[in-house]
Amino acid sequence: MIVDCDRHVAVGDYAELFTHMPQSWQKHFERDEFVGSVRDAASHIKLTDRFGDAVRVGSEACAEVDLALAVPHQGLTINGWADQVAAKTFITALNSWSIQNWEAYSAGRSAILVSPYDPEWSARVITEAVSRSDRYSAVALPLSSTLLGANSFDRIYRAATEADLPVVVHFSGVEGHYLGAPPLSGGVHTTAFARATLMPHLAESSITSLCFGGTFEKFPGLRVLFSGFGFAWLPSLLWRLDREWRTFRHDVPWVKQPPSEYVLDSVWLSTWPVGEAAAEWPSLFTSERLRSRVVFGSHDPFDGDTVDAIRDTLGESADAVLGHGSPVLARSLGAVK
Repeated sequence: MIVDCDRHVAVGDYAELFTHMPQSWQKHFERDEFVGSVRDAASHIKLTDRFGDAVRVGSEACAEVDLALAVPHQGLTINGWADQVAAKTFITALNSWSIQNWEAYSAGRSAILVSPYDPEWSARVITEAVSRSDRYSAVALPLSSTLLGANSFDRIYRAATEADLPVVVHFSGVEGHYLGAPPLSGGVHTTAFARATLMPHLAESSITSLCFGGTFEKFPGLRVLFSGFGFAWLPSLLWRLDREWRTFRHDVPWVKQPPSEYVLDSVWLSTWPVGEAAAEWPSLFTSERLRSRVVFGSHDPFDGDTVDAIRDTLGESADAVLGHGSPVLARSLGAVK
């Protein structure tokens, strides 16, 4: 079985969302100054012909894939919005739109967008979405300036765990660029290249927070997928987490086992960009348990990884990695035709 845990769907025109909103909000969102600001905030995504019908319903792009998780990526940019009331309306419309446009692909499932700024509302969205459709198979949680191990996210994690859905964390591209989104290491970086280089630090910080904050101890059934951040850095992070825990574990008595154990049970990383692992994979990912944390994520249509690229780079491990997404999206497996 081939499971793609990182595919993207996007609207080609924001007006497509209007029918998924109350009329009063349509009037709000159709104004040029709003649409222009959203385009700016999502400028790394662009509204171009790149997002055509093939991407939406996954025809040729998904031919080899048995199960694909789609993230309505434009909604992640709300972590850089000032108006979080409008943001919730926007991602609600995207949730509805993504289901409608992805259901033509029988193996396609969609992530439920939620807001990190309103966990109580987000928990209700998860519960209500799951009750309406079995095609929601994950919860997409945008990053904010509050680390993911904070108690404020407990409502979201509880709802996701009760619904048997993984939490997917994927950068929006506005991190370190817009106020409200999480900053990057050391301060404000002036180039897109510097921000792209430092994106893995966001995943490392989030994993550290989840471990030392006790989230995995509180929610042992929680599954978290960090998508698009790379993965070659995982072994060194686990070594450092365990080293610090052994030295200072009396300061965090709620962390009852080495942090690496939580990660190896509850955290996954997507392959994109798999090319970075060409040299490191054989020497660093030396155990099956460690390799099992890496799942196929095409990152399509953003010039991502193909099934052939995974096989060429990871060799004899490729087929296992291509199927490692099964435990992440376990709730959906029975419904795949």
